[in-house]
Amino acid sequence: MRSIRRTTDLALAFAGATLALSAASCDRALAPPIAAAHEGEGTPERGGTLRLASFGDIRRLDPAVSADLLAGEAIELMFAGLVDYDRQGNVVPDLASRYEVSQDGLVYRFFLREGVRFHDGDEVTAADVVRSIERALHPSTPNPISSFYEMIEGYKAYVEKGAPHLEGVIEDGRYVVAVHLHERDARFLPAFALQNLRPVCKSGGDRYEDGWLPCGAGPFKLEPGGWDRGRSLTLVRHDGYFLPGRPYLDAVSWTYANNIGTELFKFQDGDLDVLRDMNQADATRFRVDGRWKPLGDFDPDRTVSGESMNTQMAPFDNVEVRRAVAAAVNREEYHLLRPLAVEAAGQILPPAVPGYDPTFVGQRYDYAAALEHMKNAGYPYDPSTGKGGYEPHVTYYAYRQGLSEYTAPLLQQQLAKIGIRLDIKMVNYATLLALAGRRGQAQMSAPGWGMDYPDPSDFFDLLFDSAGINEEGSLNSSFYSNPRLDAILEDARRELDTRRRYALYGEANRIVCDDAPWAITHYYRYFLVHQPYVKNFRPHAVWSDYVSESWLDRSVPRMALGTSVWSDVMGLYRQASVRGARP
Repeated sequence: MRSIRRTTDLALAFAGATLALSAASCDRALAPPIAAAHEGEGTPERGGTLRLASFGDIRRLDPAVSADLLAGEAIELMFAGLVDYDRQGNVVPDLASRYEVSQDGLVYRFFLREGVRFHDGDEVTAADVVRSIERALHPSTPNPISSFYEMIEGYKAYVEKGAPHLEGVIEDGRYVVAVHLHERDARFLPAFALQNLRPVCKSGGDRYEDGWLPCGAGPFKLEPGGWDRGRSLTLVRHDGYFLPGRPYLDAVSWTYANNIGTELFKFQDGDLDVLRDMNQADATRFRVDGRWKPLGDFDPDRTVSGESMNTQMAPFDNVEVRRAVAAAVNREEYHLLRPLAVEAAGQILPPAVPGYDPTFVGQRYDYAAALEHMKNAGYPYDPSTGKGGYEPHVTYYAYRQGLSEYTAPLLQQQLAKIGIRLDIKMVNYATLLALAGRRGQAQMSAPGWGMDYPDPSDFFDLLFDSAGINEEGSLNSSFYSNPRLDAILEDARRELDTRRRYALYGEANRIVCDDAPWAITHYYRYFLVHQPYVKNFRPHAVWSDYVSESWLDRSVPRMALGTSVWSDVMGLYRQASVRGARP
């Protein structure tokens, strides 16, 4: 018992020291940027490890089953696709040197580069591509975006009826893959550029297995022991990568489950090279400091967040309750939490996504309307007495160190005003994804969605189409199903005329805003800042923290740098220990 008490004392002492230092840091100037060896971008040089960090964590590194942004950073480096996105968001050849599309839009033929090597040294062939696609779309694989590929000939027979192979994906010679569609689909090529169908090594087999260690044909590879689950990930250069001289970095490493205050200190001391996780005050300091301002930038405005209501669980199986929540949320109060990064939102599409309509009026705050919706639902609430409303408490899941840690109590206050009482459960990010994606587990949760590819289908098809519902890993976290919406989305997929497609998505927007499976709350722009010695690092139109073309140009080796900031933290830790808190 004594050892428990002393360990607790140490934790409390360290927490107090950290808080004291955090308070003091608000008054101190930012440390200066760490100079690069050369001015400007210069000539790329090979070498060094780029260090990144996150308050979150990753669960999987298999492209077939991953759909979250954080894991996607590493997957983009490990797995190359036949096509990919360039920095402007255009689909361009990658492992394929070129591709052709038939006049009727039903056949895509991809011509592979010869001699491309997987991380294990095997050559990438058309047979590997076909095997990997069938593996990713097999019904035993919990692929969260499998429905994106239902236009492929034979998809339903393969996924629903157990056909041995996917009829529409054909090995047409050693280096040619043909994909046949049963109907035209405007989203096929953008979806094909995503990570889920990318070729995996033969060790990945023809069926998904959870314990498989990732192996692909991207510029970086995972070595044994490189992934310490829940803590860190390190990828090293794939010397057999098909682009000569690339990548420039020796390695890229991430540490996970960090305190964002610690990230700030380590970044200023050069122990991290890029900083993304930061509070509002620190982001403002970087933006107004003339030394740091040129080194910071916002990601494109491509992320939407909201309050997801499980339409298969009471009370949110009642559309009037969902409408009440959507009307009760005061989005301007969300904006005030982080004015630089958060913009109030009332529709699903963020401004950076093609098809966004700034004139569209969707959900909005209307307290009187919210009370009326509660009355229509059979749960009238009297604000003057606090009586009525929905009596059972609603369990609401949010995640630690994300914005929802702050929006959760705000939402709790706003919904209490209409008679909905929330019990907030704070979990880590990976747990939130698991619970929200499992049928019957989360009444209400704090989802967000960042653009996978620049098209409205990326938001509507996964978040609200019935086909996006899965027993586990469902990205349709509201488990919302509307046959009319499904039909509109199907028409939009077939429509190749951009103007008519966007009109269909406008109708889909109206349905979602009215049925309110989400109370849409805000768009979030991620601000990130990098040290001057990190070259060719800038926001990508699609991928987060895109570093496959970056290099390091440090004027001073990492270990020779001063540790003025981080040593302050450890100094306070040691002082607390000397005072008797050491276990």
